[in-house]
Parts: sequence; structure tokens; C-alpha cells
Amino acid sequence: MQHKIINAFCVDTLIEEIELSITKKFKPTLAFIYLSIEYDIEYLVKKLKKYSFIVVGSTTHGEVYADENLGSNSKEQSITCMLTNLDKSAFKIKLKKMKDESYVHYGKRVGKWASKQFNHVALLTITSGLDFDNESYINGLQKEIKLFFGAVAADDGHFKQTYVFSNKKILSNGVLALAIDRDKIEMLMACGLGWKGIGIQCVVTKAKKNIVYTIDNKPALEFYKEYLQIDSEDMPIMGIDYPLEVLLQSGELIYRAAIQINEDGSLLFSGHIPEGSKVRISTPVGIDVIDYVKNSIVNSLSDKKEFKSDLTLVFPCVAHKNLLGKHAFKEIEMAYTQTAKAPLIGFYAYGEIASVPKGNALHNETFVTVQLREK
Repeated sequence: MQHKIINAFCVDTLIEEIELSITKKFKPTLAFIYLSIEYDIEYLVKKLKKYSFIVVGSTTHGEVYADENLGSNSKEQSITCMLTNLDKSAFKIKLKKMKDESYVHYGKRVGKWASKQFNHVALLTITSGLDFDNESYINGLQKEIKLFFGAVAADDGHFKQTYVFSNKKILSNGVLALAIDRDKIEMLMACGLGWKGIGIQCVVTKAKKNIVYTIDNKPALEFYKEYLQIDSEDMPIMGIDYPLEVLLQSGELIYRAAIQINEDGSLLFSGHIPEGSKVRISTPVGIDVIDYVKNSIVNSLSDKKEFKSDLTLVFPCVAHKNLLGKHAFKEIEMAYTQTAKAPLIGFYAYGEIASVPKGNALHNETFVTVQLREK
């Protein structure tokens, strides 16, 4: 496999670099393009239309990449692109706009499309739209497909609008789906956390899907303000850095970040929080979070000692970037080293998606790592 990573701060510069990269010896089949919401996405897509390679694009809250020439990097408000020439017959892309239907049914439609593309399929899925019900979508998706991963698009912390795109279409409320033929591409997936609950548990007394109205009969916003001693203006970013640890009735622990304040003092979370759940504020473990992510990758390789990645995709939560600050590149460097120093690309997301044998497939505060290898 060949690859080329480009980091630019101008759409025209990116296109110039893409032109220079395409040669008789290197004809890309797939491009991952992650960029800040500050750029003109319509202009970018217009420029990309002339290329035959598949484009997987998303807005972000920061971009990450690594290879032997550029080292390990964590950037802000840039455009990051990886061109690669993986077997073009192993991928099919679809952008599906959310229609007037339930999110569960929508997820089933996406899953059915993916399952028809290949006999043994995996799915990369990136969702757009702050009001997008990711958990219901995933509940529908997993009725049709077992192996999937990806992220929730971001917008530099503005919490106004997020987008996914190809070289033909842009969506502000929908899904980019990339079906992958597992008979041609082998993959390993890991999901590392690094947050833990603190303080006493409280009870969610009123909630509907991903909106929490009251906790211990107090408005959800007031719960955060009192516990963290913050003002309303500090949300929702504090709701991402200090998510709720949720104990489900099944006994499973999940973490949910608040991403929007509603006028009535309720909070919109990135995933569902059922009424009656026991919750408490959670806090990061500090720079040791890098070790948590490292252990997740090491464990995924425990039964695959011979596996050597050709390409690594990562989807870290924006909370990892907020926590590590100027040291964020060290987490990327660790992931790059642990995945055989295969070329790596990813972005900081508002939510992470990774199917697991048992438990919830929508995550917060995690670092999802997916290694791909051509068979």
C-alpha cells in the first residue's frame, strides 16, 4: 500500500498538493479528508469532483495524523488529507440524508445497504447534525450489521452545525457510510477510555432518549452548575470534559457528554440516558489516559501477534485533546507506535462509534483505533 498525507491551511493548497501526489506510480483510490468548520466545504467538494477516488470527509474539532516523514501531529483548524491506493474493489460509499422516519429505521436502511455490498462487510460510519440521535441510529444499524466503527462529526466546539461529505455531496443531517469488504481487508479495533466517576450517585428523574430534564428532581443544567461550580456559559464544553458516568439497569457503565443546553434547563447528551439510571460526574485520570489507550491497542493485538497494519484510523473524543493540551501529540505518537507505525489519520470527535461483542456501541471520552490490512 502507498499513501500520501497532506496538511494544509487553504483549500487551493490542498488541491495543488493532491495534483502533485498523483503520478503514474501512485493513483489513489481512497482519500480521508478531515477539516475545520472554518473552511468552505462547498468549494472543496466542487474542486474534488474531478477525481475518481472515494472521499471520506468530515468536519472536526482538530485533526491528527502520523507517518515516517511527518512524525506524529495533533492540529487545529487545518485540513488533513490521506491519499491511499488500497484495493478499490474493497470499498463502496454512500451518503444518506435523514428523512422523515425514525432513527432506528434509518439505521436499518444504512445497515441493509452495507450488508448488500459484500458477503462479509464492515462499516465506517460518520454522522452529522447536533440533533442527530446517534444511539437510535446505531440501534437500527446493529440489527443489520455486526462490525462497524466511526465517529460523530464536530465543529471546533461551536456546537452549531457539523457536516460529512464526499466528492459529490455534503450532508448536515445524515450519515456517511463506507462499506468495507472483509474478504479483502482485515481489521482490528480497540476502544480505550480513561475517565472514572467521582462523588455520590444521583438518579435521573426525568429523561427522554438523549435529553435529560432533571437529576434528583433538579434541572440537569443546575446539577452541573452546582457540582462543578460553573456558570451556564461554561457549558457544554465542561459537559464534554466532565461527562456523566451512567450505571444502566443492566449493570453496564457508559459515559455520556452534554453537548447542548436547552431553554428549559435540560441538557442534550450525545447518547441516551434512561430515566432511573444512577449517574455521577466523571473526571479524567490525567496524562495516564495515554496508558489506558495504549492498553486497549495492546489487548486487541494479544491474539493477533502476526498482524501488521497497512493503515490506521483513529477517532479520539475531543475531551482527550482538551485534557492533554500541548501533549496531545504524545497520544497520537503512542497509537502510531503501537500500530506498527502504519500511516495514521483521524480527528477529534463529539462521539465515538465502535461495535463491541456486548454492550453499547456509542461511546464518549474514548479513543477508537482501527487497524486495516490488505489480505
